[in-house]
Amino acid sequence: MRSRKGRAGLTTLAVAATVAMLTVGCSGGEPASNKAGGAAAPVTLKMANPYGDLNLLPAVAYFVSQIQDRSGGNLRIDVTSTYGDYADDAEQQVVRGVAAGHMDLGWAGARVFDTMGVTAFQALQAPMLIDSYPLEQAVITADIPDEMLPSLEKIGVQGLGVVGDGLRKPVAVKRPLLSLDDWRGITFATLKSQGQADAIRALGANPIEAFRNNRNKGLTSGKLAGLEMNLLTYEHSVPPQSAPYVTANVSLWPQLDVLVANPERLANLSEQQRHWLNEAAKDAVDRSVGLIDHDEQSLQNACKAGARFANASKADLAGLNKAFAPVYASLEKDAGTMSFIQKIQELKRSTPPGTPLAIPAGCTGKAPAQSTKPSGLTPASVNGTYRYELTKEDARKFNDPEIDAFPHVNTVKLLDGQVDGGCFGHQGATYSVTGNRIAFVVPEDGVTLTFTFTVDAKHNLHLRPVQPMNPGDVLECSYEPWIKIG
Repeated sequence: MRSRKGRAGLTTLAVAATVAMLTVGCSGGEPASNKAGGAAAPVTLKMANPYGDLNLLPAVAYFVSQIQDRSGGNLRIDVTSTYGDYADDAEQQVVRGVAAGHMDLGWAGARVFDTMGVTAFQALQAPMLIDSYPLEQAVITADIPDEMLPSLEKIGVQGLGVVGDGLRKPVAVKRPLLSLDDWRGITFATLKSQGQADAIRALGANPIEAFRNNRNKGLTSGKLAGLEMNLLTYEHSVPPQSAPYVTANVSLWPQLDVLVANPERLANLSEQQRHWLNEAAKDAVDRSVGLIDHDEQSLQNACKAGARFANASKADLAGLNKAFAPVYASLEKDAGTMSFIQKIQELKRSTPPGTPLAIPAGCTGKAPAQSTKPSGLTPASVNGTYRYELTKEDARKFNDPEIDAFPHVNTVKLLDGQVDGGCFGHQGATYSVTGNRIAFVVPEDGVTLTFTFTVDAKHNLHLRPVQPMNPGDVLECSYEPWIKIG
């Protein structure tokens, strides 16, 4: 039996499929030359990833795949996912782990460095400054990140590049966050970042640091009224019944991911190996925004699952910008940050904003009621222990790269909303039943997997994936019926 964490799942993104090959040890190609001019042996670099896997991080996945492609297997990447176990300071742990030499490579959001004594990246998180993908592309391919990266030396890591990621939208539980009145007094989840916390506080809300597990607990308990998230992560990680309202035309800031390396480990690589690494980072920077700029599709997918979208009015937007004025005044007390903000503002004036995110008909207004259960089923209705076997033939149909791991048997236990085993691992996954849908929240991997299902006369479960879904998860979790054994 294999858990999701223990296998390299297939993905709808070709770059992540290459990553799956990397993590099981691909090799080959011509050997590199070492510093003395001889052949350098293949090297495996350990990379820390605070998220569950790289499926929702296309630029980081692309970076890893390019290292393999450029080196012909001479550089291999062993990705350690869920580094930091989804603690609220997981990204800080990545940076510290790389600095200490526990990991060779890693990535962390640019947002986190102002909590570690590095202020150079603050301009990238200035509220509502970088608010379109064309501008994000212009910023990361300008000289701005190159001027920021050397500041990381003071905390013991070397920056390889800043890759683009999704624009972060306000997401809410009870109503869309449009005007300042909607923000005032609510509890709002952010990731670890002093700058982002200050911005949320300026809107009259109460910022709470909450990564994955604590965020999901906060939504379930009612402690949180909102959060910020890009749409790709939102459609895969947050059940719409938990937080169904998204403000489509407000981009609080982009997620920009900083690739970091241990300086001593880099120094021990051959000149050719360092060249491959740096070229892979440069290529990932150049292509990153194009890999993530699919918000229209994510919006439509989230809408089908029950999310609802709204646009803030011009007056609402003006009110938000006015509220952020003290945040900018504080940021610009730092001469370097003020200079970076001015450079980004210049790029903003000369960069076309791109096409606004369109909200399809039927995706606005009140979210559909989530309490309706036409099937009459509850979590307790499907309590039991289930077993199913996956064969080599099943794996071949999905082009699974781990064909030698088949056949194998998965055993899953469901009990009153708790799930253990099978493709969901053993780290406290939960499930909920709404109508003919069953949604599994998997904190071990930071994803939510949703299926429609039926129960046959023998109480076996038949699951059909709600797309989009990683093909590896479709195979491991739902391809064969779950046979009830107890």
